[in-house]
Amino acid sequence: MKKIILFISVALITIFSSCDDFFDVEPKGSISEGDYSWQINNLRISLNAVYNLIQSEDYQRSELIFGEAISDNMYTRQDNSGSELTQLINFQFNTENSYILKRYGVNYRGINLANQVISHVQNLKFNENYSTGFQEVRYILGQAKLMRALFYFNLVRTYGGVTIQTEKSTLSRTAIPRSSADEVYAYIEKDLREACLILYKDRFKEQNAGQAGIGAGLGMLMKTLAYQASPGIRLENPNREQKWKEVCEIGELFIDGKSMSYEKMLKFSDNYTESWEDLCKRLAMADLDVTPQTEIPGDVANVHGLINFNELFRLKNKFNKELLFEINHYDYSSFGLSVDERNKLYVCLTDNESQYIGVAPTQNLMEMKDSDPRGLYTVAQDTNTDFFMDSNGNRASLTWYNIAGGWVFSRYMVYPNEGVVAERNYIIMRYAEALLWYAEALNETENQVRATEVLNKVRARAAKLITVECPDSKYNKCLSCPLYNIMPYQEVKKNIQYERRIELATEFDRWYDIVRLDIVNERMVWMSKNNVPDKNSGKPRWRGKYFKRGVNEIFPIPQQEVTLSNGVITQNFGY
Repeated sequence: MKKIILFISVALITIFSSCDDFFDVEPKGSISEGDYSWQINNLRISLNAVYNLIQSEDYQRSELIFGEAISDNMYTRQDNSGSELTQLINFQFNTENSYILKRYGVNYRGINLANQVISHVQNLKFNENYSTGFQEVRYILGQAKLMRALFYFNLVRTYGGVTIQTEKSTLSRTAIPRSSADEVYAYIEKDLREACLILYKDRFKEQNAGQAGIGAGLGMLMKTLAYQASPGIRLENPNREQKWKEVCEIGELFIDGKSMSYEKMLKFSDNYTESWEDLCKRLAMADLDVTPQTEIPGDVANVHGLINFNELFRLKNKFNKELLFEINHYDYSSFGLSVDERNKLYVCLTDNESQYIGVAPTQNLMEMKDSDPRGLYTVAQDTNTDFFMDSNGNRASLTWYNIAGGWVFSRYMVYPNEGVVAERNYIIMRYAEALLWYAEALNETENQVRATEVLNKVRARAAKLITVECPDSKYNKCLSCPLYNIMPYQEVKKNIQYERRIELATEFDRWYDIVRLDIVNERMVWMSKNNVPDKNSGKPRWRGKYFKRGVNEIFPIPQQEVTLSNGVITQNFGY
């Protein structure tokens, strides 16, 4: 009993002796600089997870398969193998095809990761004493919105309208119905327009290289607008003429250096119900003295530009000024680390017997080799020339066996003295593509003169490959590359389509390009070769035989999603 009383007495003394400390507790209405730094670091980690998803084998191979392998650019070793991939490539698939499900799933995983970043920014407690806090949060938020837009863009052009999962989505509903393609494109466009206000206005360099800046945002916005304007895109209420005009507006900022107000970038008065103050708070711009009339300066046009085409895809030229949006890769295997940041995609392009999917150029693409200076850097058959050797006399590793008569893609080869293919960055978008979007929009808005001028920027760069200033010119069999003359609309359109084909070959957009241009049927007829053996593979190319116009331009929603939603998520027409 005495022990108990003694214990109580000691406890009471301890409690009352600490009363002063209890009443002197620091107020919790603010957050310490250290805590704020911890929160920002968690945002950085969350953003890195989104980049890591794009860096993954699943994401990048899906882009290769759906963007190029089913197009008129590529023949694959799986064209006649009888696998699920064969079924996909030849349009004999069903709604349970695993490649269709993988593409759907990997992009929604990316959306979920981006949503986590965006939602956490809204909950962040800002500390005004933390020097660069607001600015860094803006950059993080801008990149998350850009990548969420990219994932939705992949989905809508593959499947049509899909379910929109916002950062505020909860688990209270088991299934959310699909939105229309119009609504998905509008959602993408809003993300990109907001991102363009808060992304870094220059290029990230050194240790920050690989992050996306305003060039990626503006380029992706032009692309999204152009898709909505294109005749092959299925929309319920298209205003294609207006979208072409908006591509021109972004091109004037990005290419010509004409300033643009925040109001015009956002179309704020037309599209927003929230106040300007609430928007600034949501986009982490509360510390900036900006209004709807604030101008985005035209000097963003000086951030990016073209470099020599013969140097563009070299490993040593990672993060060059032409690359608007690229994903960093690195090979840590020699360090004995378990971290795997290697690029596995380009093995498929440099070894057409790759176990997963080996690809080789189609005859139609090969025929461009000797008629265009860029052909030397795109496809190859004979690699015994000095062109394929580095300064030490070691030959670049390009492997082939029985596909397409030995033809391979040479664009992504790596010289031995440069490094290894596993360290090649994954390129999502280049400045040259932005120029081609601008030229197309100018032509569609009846400005053939300016369209030809912009198109010739890309053409003139190609022409330099056969001049004495290019060290590889002696290997090039193409002897001329004249600039385009100003011509009527239809001829300029053909020129733009040609430039897109050769300039962007193997950059994961060809299938979607022929769909949006509404020329997929004529290209599929070519690919069927009238059911006779392909000249270079010795086997039939069946794609045109089974392709269904009006159905196969978009793919089915994975049956698993339809079933699990109990019919809330509906299937596409024809499947």
